[in-house]
Amino acid sequence: MQFDVTPFLARHEGQYFDRKSLFEGVEGQKKPRDRREVRDQIAEYVAAFANADGGVLILGIEDDRAITGHRYPPDAIDAMLRVPTERLMPQGRPGVLVPHEGLELLVFDVPASDEPVQVVGDGFPTRIGDATHQLSDAKVRALKQQGLAESYEAQPSPVTIASLDDALVRNGMSGAGMPMFEPAEYLVVRKLADERGTRVQLRRAAELLFARRGPDHPNAGVRIFRVIGTERRTGPVHNVEELPRIEGPVPQVLLEAWRVIGGLVRRPSRLVGERFRPVLEYPEFSWKEAVLNAVAHRDYATQGRGVEVWMFDDRMEIVSPGGLVADASLEDLLALRRVHASRNPRLVRALVDLDAMRDQGEGIPRMFAEMEGAFLPTPVIEARAREFRVTLRNTPTLSWADRNFVASLGSEELTDPEFRALLEASRHGRVDNGVMRKIAGLDTLGASQLLRRLRDRGLLRLHSAGAASFYELASDPAVPEDATDDLGPNRQPPAVPPSGADVPVDEPGSARRTEMDIGRQMPLFAVSANTQELGANTQELGANTQELGANTQELGANTQELRARLGLKPRQDDLRSALVALCAHRSRTAVELASMLGRKDVTHLVNKHLRPLVAAGRLRATHPNSPTHPAQAYVAVPFDPPKASSSG
Repeated sequence: MQFDVTPFLARHEGQYFDRKSLFEGVEGQKKPRDRREVRDQIAEYVAAFANADGGVLILGIEDDRAITGHRYPPDAIDAMLRVPTERLMPQGRPGVLVPHEGLELLVFDVPASDEPVQVVGDGFPTRIGDATHQLSDAKVRALKQQGLAESYEAQPSPVTIASLDDALVRNGMSGAGMPMFEPAEYLVVRKLADERGTRVQLRRAAELLFARRGPDHPNAGVRIFRVIGTERRTGPVHNVEELPRIEGPVPQVLLEAWRVIGGLVRRPSRLVGERFRPVLEYPEFSWKEAVLNAVAHRDYATQGRGVEVWMFDDRMEIVSPGGLVADASLEDLLALRRVHASRNPRLVRALVDLDAMRDQGEGIPRMFAEMEGAFLPTPVIEARAREFRVTLRNTPTLSWADRNFVASLGSEELTDPEFRALLEASRHGRVDNGVMRKIAGLDTLGASQLLRRLRDRGLLRLHSAGAASFYELASDPAVPEDATDDLGPNRQPPAVPPSGADVPVDEPGSARRTEMDIGRQMPLFAVSANTQELGANTQELGANTQELGANTQELGANTQELRARLGLKPRQDDLRSALVALCAHRSRTAVELASMLGRKDVTHLVNKHLRPLVAAGRLRATHPNSPTHPAQAYVAVPFDPPKASSSG
């Protein structure tokens, strides 16, 4: 059998692929692994792939994807390649030795089995995500019955190979490492077709995937509706526009649906903390994953309706025919657990070959993480008897702690995965390799490298505990020293949300925003316009407040008056005195001060004014040893007039 390993060298490990090294030991002193251990591992992984939906195991590749091959004699290699024929019942096909860049790799291309496969004397392993799990014979058999026998995709198709799109089929063959196969061979190996003597009988899955003119199915495509408002209306107030139906082979339907929806998703840029970040209306991965899941996992036996995407002013709803398959629960999905239950395993496997979807089994967890990382509400998943619905909402909500965290980053240059790692550590107190794989789509090596970079920059601190190691923010959040000060009998509590409070960032008006609003840069936070918190007594502010008037009434009861008094280009002394005055009786963050004074560049305010005021002793930082602390704030230092020296 000819096999091209090239498509797998950069592929993430997941449901349909795993790689293993054939060496062990510390760097520079590696030696070949124990031969029996390798044979046991081959038996377990080949059986696990066969008991699931098939897969590829390649030995001779390190975790960092370096090709290292092996150093075994020929007889040891032959014994390893024969493991599927000698250790499994029913027998599997043997592995092959594939040369690559002067080294040799052991490759096991495993098709899904029609019946449970046992490692003789060691049970029935199966593949779930990127790990193997032991199941009973009955459980494996039940999964195969529901996934391979009863689904629409498994039924015979009237379409012939001549009616398939040859370019699409060959793209799948290339992604599967089978470019030298004949199309019929690839289709049979992927269980998209069956040999019937000299004839090849296609299954419905092949028709759905590759039929040149699309499948013989009235609703196999995607319908997209745009609603003006937040509710559908009929009659004289009808507000629904249906875009042209998207039909054709499933891979082309996906690409076209993504293109059309991408053109409808708005792209505002909003001020998050003290910087503008491209906060899309919906994160691209989240809505693409929702559409992909709807198309790949829908019930094609339901022909009266298809996948529908509804674009409202405040949300996107993706609806697909068919409820959850047996052995999958809504509770498991909402708990972000991996579930091995597929209605269309053939179709999904081919979509992985076509690089239309990844096989890590982490799509839904990452969808949730992407929404969280964009400061958007958690997706709503509803599983009913005959439909599955995912709702994504576009009205961001940010907690005060989130705002302080983003503000603390100052001018740090961060990639989006780096930002996500720090946000995870801020919100949950820790971040680790497994979490980063889920929320950023990284593999083990990429996640480790990212976290180490943030540690080396002093942004994260490592808690080393072997496999249980994790990172936390370099400085633990602390309560500002003045947070519990008595407000006094005549003072009102500050009009600032407490830590953990949610702050709406876009007014949820029912009317769709105008074109002028789309893309407009808008601050996420509104602060109270009332400055009575400054108190009536300004003695603590020091003599320099005379430049603004000895009485804080000159600051005005409204920050708009303060902004007007300062003007667009205030003198440095006036601006700094105003900052001291605003921090007279409580600590304030840089973002809060910038909002009150109408300053757009928070970083400039910190570097040019707040830090110099701290250095001059007029302000005190609540976290003096951590300039970029997530909760960094500033409070005025009480003025202590110099005492007259005594003489005589």
